Amino acid sequence: MILDKLKKEALKSAKENDFKLQKVFVGDVFTYVSISNENQNSIGVTLSPKEEDSLEKDFKSLEEILSDKNYNSLSRAITLAAINAVGQYEIKKRKILLQDNLRDALYTLIMNNYKENDKIVFIGNLKPVIRKLKEHNKNIEVFCRAKVESKNGVYNDIFEYEAVSKADIVIITGATLIGSTIDALLKFTSKAKLVILSGFSAGANTLWLNNLGMTHVASISLENCLQDDLEKNDLELIFKNKCYIKELKN
Repeated sequence: MILDKLKKEALKSAKENDFKLQKVFVGDVFTYVSISNENQNSIGVTLSPKEEDSLEKDFKSLEEILSDKNYNSLSRAITLAAINAVGQYEIKKRKILLQDNLRDALYTLIMNNYKENDKIVFIGNLKPVIRKLKEHNKNIEVFCRAKVESKNGVYNDIFEYEAVSKADIVIITGATLIGSTIDALLKFTSKAKLVILSGFSAGANTLWLNNLGMTHVASISLENCLQDDLEKNDLELIFKNKCYIKELKN
């Protein structure tokens, strides 16, 4: 499973760089993990699946988090946030080119690859990007666990596998890593010319995502992200951070 691979890579890096756990925060919107070594701090974020589960573990170390095999959704979210915390350190070290706005950058990537009559499928309701694409009459279907609005083209995620099998462009939220649904989704995307892992939950080192079936990762740099902002549970605050889009190898 992809999450297992990411855990292994993050744990290896955490040990090599002597990272220690500083804080775990589970809020209504964000789950984050803060880590540090002698030289710097790093933070990783994912979406909180608070309505799906209650937290059963109190993690004491970064190694414990990255070695956890729990099927509890909130524990898995903490694990993904820890992966992203280590990944953000690696991304900073590699000096990846940053852009100003993730939503604009993602929209541009899609439009630069879009051809007439292409079918676009979103796994996760990235509303601002979807709204902008719909303004240009693009053929879009959205699949979301949180809120179904069939009349507005937002469908129950039980249909997502069928939809991606017919899509030319697929955008998958990084939160799919929590339940490993991404592994199943990628088995049905062979028709798609563009498969993008996107959002602040997709903050792992991009090198760890090569050769997995995705063409790009589009995420947010958390180098200057404030923990206080995350604890306000305001979704818009995280999008004030710079972003990056990286093509992946396959």
